[in-house]
Amino acid sequence: MATTLTFPAWLKEQEYRTDDIGAFAKEVGRLGDFPDSGGKAIYDGYFETSNDEQRQAYERAWSEFEASPEPSLP
Repeated sequence: MATTLTFPAWLKEQEYRTDDIGAFAKEVGRLGDFPDSGGKAIYDGYFETSNDEQRQAYERAWSEFEASPEPSLP
């Protein structure tokens, strides 16, 4: 049975990119306290005190994540 891809797992797959989403994904990959799962409210709370640039990158990444076809892991 396939499971739904989480936001952190989706971000991990974006680390190869050379745009701002790729840079954001690499930055998140270095965070030791990034939530392993959760909905948008969890991540909104996590980035609540971040600088504007990081919050904007998060919002763009989340929008792409939500817009992607239902990603799943085997």
